Amino acid sequence: MKTFLFFLPVIFPVLTFLDKSTLADDDVAADLIIHHGKVLTMDSNFRIAQAIAIRNERIVAVGDDKAVLKFKGKATKLIDAGGRTVLPGLYDSHVHPLGAATSELAEPLPNLASLDDVFAYIRKKTKDTPEGEWIVLRFAFPTRLKEARFPTLAELDKAAPKHPVLYNAGPASMVNSMALKVSGITRDTPNPKNGVIVRDPKTGAATGMIRNAQGALKGVPSGSGNVSAKDRREAVKKLFHLYNTHGITSIGDRNGGRDAVDLYYALLKNKELTVRVNIARSFNPYGSREEIARRLDSLTGKDGLGGPTGKGGIWIRIGPIKFFLDGGMLNGTAYMRQPWPKGETYQVVEDDYRGLLFVDPEQVKVLVEEAAKRKWQVTAHTAGEAAMDVLLDAYDFVNRQIPIKDMRYCITHANFPSKHNLERCKKLGVCADVQPAWLYKDGATLARVLGKERIHWFQPYKSWLEFTTIGGGSDHMIKLDPIQAVNPWSPWLGIATAVTRKLESGAVLNPDERLSREQALRLYTINNAYLHNEEKEKGSLEVGKLGDAIIIDRDYLTCPEEDIAGTRVLTTIVGGRVVYDRLGVKG
Repeated sequence: MKTFLFFLPVIFPVLTFLDKSTLADDDVAADLIIHHGKVLTMDSNFRIAQAIAIRNERIVAVGDDKAVLKFKGKATKLIDAGGRTVLPGLYDSHVHPLGAATSELAEPLPNLASLDDVFAYIRKKTKDTPEGEWIVLRFAFPTRLKEARFPTLAELDKAAPKHPVLYNAGPASMVNSMALKVSGITRDTPNPKNGVIVRDPKTGAATGMIRNAQGALKGVPSGSGNVSAKDRREAVKKLFHLYNTHGITSIGDRNGGRDAVDLYYALLKNKELTVRVNIARSFNPYGSREEIARRLDSLTGKDGLGGPTGKGGIWIRIGPIKFFLDGGMLNGTAYMRQPWPKGETYQVVEDDYRGLLFVDPEQVKVLVEEAAKRKWQVTAHTAGEAAMDVLLDAYDFVNRQIPIKDMRYCITHANFPSKHNLERCKKLGVCADVQPAWLYKDGATLARVLGKERIHWFQPYKSWLEFTTIGGGSDHMIKLDPIQAVNPWSPWLGIATAVTRKLESGAVLNPDERLSREQALRLYTINNAYLHNEEKEKGSLEVGKLGDAIIIDRDYLTCPEEDIAGTRVLTTIVGGRVVYDRLGVKG
């Protein structure tokens, strides 16, 4: 193995004059040294070392054991990795911590593998819920059920004839007859703006399918419950510690309001943060140019902590503004170039239904232009390929006036690129935040519904990397379990899926788009740091960068592919501080 040692002359101006096997316990000694490991640095050359030293939260040495142990002082904590693999701390580019953390405070949420599970849960709730009150299932995606379809109105009626029921799957939902009745929805009820109350093409009666029309329902509980500020803060702390147990040391909160900003700063003030947070500020894209401008300016807040992009420090940093451009793949509302096939999976009855575009293309240009003027990075929830066309048109339009390449504008989800759009991304410096767990969980249903030709461009990771940078995220929304959550947030499942493209069913989808192990690991380390303009601070184990590292229980480079998803983290270190440990390390 090649031996190498790097150091910062500014920090260690007298290093070359020292000739000792052990440094004195003084200003140049490390706080923590991990040695006797297989350190995958994730630097540009993918170099492998034996040891790293961390002082004052940052890495001060990387190299072989002999060289790095020279940084040992009297108070230095030593961790013998025992030949195990050491990696940079993992980075999930896309989570929703406040909602996920509090989602099971009231009760554990059910694991839904089939429509039988759905109906059993609804029948159980009818016994505990007074007649006439709502029964709600949130983010229950039909693509993940054995039957791979939404429940029908008749089936929901049978399960709960005396309760209004909302089976929610994001922008698309199914309701029962009682829900239509209490909401006053009839064949004459007009569609809300940017939404659809689906009707039987023969009778005109509402089918129970509503797309981006939940506002038409009356009396639906918010779902947030009555959670105190203290309970929310404690729940987020618990979630972050859970993230640590799987090796996550940085996250992107991909739709953070001011409440999220304040909560994270409160945790930081109390020294209770165990992950670093990049916050994409949630943004309302509607209104006049003047209203958009005022709204952007107001995001900073009176204390200046809310923006623009780049505001903050090594623990909390403001990222892009984030808005929702279209619906979703998992509920049949993503805005596509070709119509969605008719059928029971998404309850599509129209011949020309292409999904939902929430923001007019000209409005998108206004929003992006005003954001660029104020040095805001931009991303948008963009699931379908036609929505991606609209977003890139806006980025291209604004780039002719205000160069955006160095600002790393992004596309969130970006499920269906084309070669033309990949070329546009390269030209504009546009990155993408992708969700490998969707390939694993939903690829089989999407392949069946869309067909071989269209599914060819579903999450083509290898093609992406030929043109630009992509990072891996989970879109974790509700439930705490790393596999059973909506969506699964285990980074190891995401990494394994990128390497194998194996679906939950066991089939392999588009194997020509598989990534190497190095490329897959980069999705959750240096690539995500790049997406957030943080690659100088984190994402690799190099001198000067933050001391965020993990030790795992297997050799990532040589273990069987089928074992990657089951990787267990033994120790997680954030800024030189041990925040999770199974090796018996103290402090």
